[in-house]
Amino acid sequence: MAISAGGGRGGVRNEINITPLIDVLLVLLIIFMVITPLLQQGYATHLPPKVESAVPPPAQSDQLIVRIDASGNMFINKTQVPASTFVTELQNALKGREKKLVFFAADGELPYSKVADFLDSVRNAGAENLGMVFDDLKPGG
Repeated sequence: MAISAGGGRGGVRNEINITPLIDVLLVLLIIFMVITPLLQQGYATHLPPKVESAVPPPAQSDQLIVRIDASGNMFINKTQVPASTFVTELQNALKGREKKLVFFAADGELPYSKVADFLDSVRNAGAENLGMVFDDLKPGG
């Protein structure tokens, strides 16, 4: 109950006591401040090295590009390779390379499971880093 300073009217005042409201808000603020760093998770990424000059690096003509088309045919640098020997052919292609970088392309109509199996076989062949290619890599083109 509040004390009335003047007027002769006594009674209950209809005012909100904001002290408990502020206490609850401060407690919620502290809870969110503690929980927020725990919720932040991320994925490891490989960022390209910083470029010191504006001159583009020379293009490598010996890049490995593997591809799987809609019918399941596998290619290494536009050369069709049977699925049974794909891993061994890719291992032979990766021998002697200091960077085990392989670019891959997959037909957009393939189900995700086939693409994932293809990437697993590329990884099992010894590729350490995988890059994606979005250009048209049809053997005739």
